[in-house]
Amino acid sequence: MAEKGYPAATIGDVVERAGISRRTFYEHFSGKEACFLTAFDEAVGYVGARMLAALEETAPGDWAERVRVSWRVFLGDLAENPAAARSLYIETFSAGPALIERTTAVNNGFADQFRALHRRARREDPGIRDLPPEVFSLYIGGTAERIRDCLHTHGAAALPELEDLFVETVRLLFGGG
Repeated sequence: MAEKGYPAATIGDVVERAGISRRTFYEHFSGKEACFLTAFDEAVGYVGARMLAALEETAPGDWAERVRVSWRVFLGDLAENPAAARSLYIETFSAGPALIERTTAVNNGFADQFRALHRRARREDPGIRDLPPEVFSLYIGGTAERIRDCLHTHGAAALPELEDLFVETVRLLFGGG
């Protein structure tokens, strides 16, 4: 998908790259969209598990470090897997409504995680400002757009350079001591 783009990629391309027969492909997937949905879910699950593992080693009370570690793992994984990064952030928009819905759901999940982090940070530091819930969806949407822009202009290898911007944006949103 990343190489040819979703619309141009064929099942023939997929089976050739995977080294399987069309019959085997259709034993597992009803078509190209179902295959892409599965690949999308696998990629999101992989990076999610890596982020959780990294956060287990981070002090629960240090919200700023938790934000940094999350972005470091996420952006690093995307940089190490440029085809996955392009597929997740660019090709999903040409893959049809099911993939767009899935992307929206994943982004909503990330926004929920930042809402929960904000609540925890406010309990630890009463100086952190109250924020409307929509701010977190806006934040995640903005980070997704910066990731897409970076992929288009500098390539996946440059994604880790966004870490400081993403962390500083959260610090500015949260305010506090």
